[in-house]
Amino acid sequence: MNDRPDVEIFGTVYKMTVQVDRQGAVLVAYSRDENGKVARSWLRLNQAGVDYVKRRLDEQPPPPSPSP
Repeated sequence: MNDRPDVEIFGTVYKMTVQVDRQGAVLVAYSRDENGKVARSWLRLNQAGVDYVKRRLDEQPPPPSPSP
């Protein structure tokens, strides 16, 4: 596996969605860079990946709310 991706998305994620289906889940992130350019990237997780994320989330206390 190559650890250097062909495409890298830079910017701050301002919206995320998760869609679940029979194959697992798809995490979609919308980001905006310093010039205002919007990008959408997605990551497919198989069921083993979904189970791993669920276990990790159950182990961690919830993150603090961002300050306004």
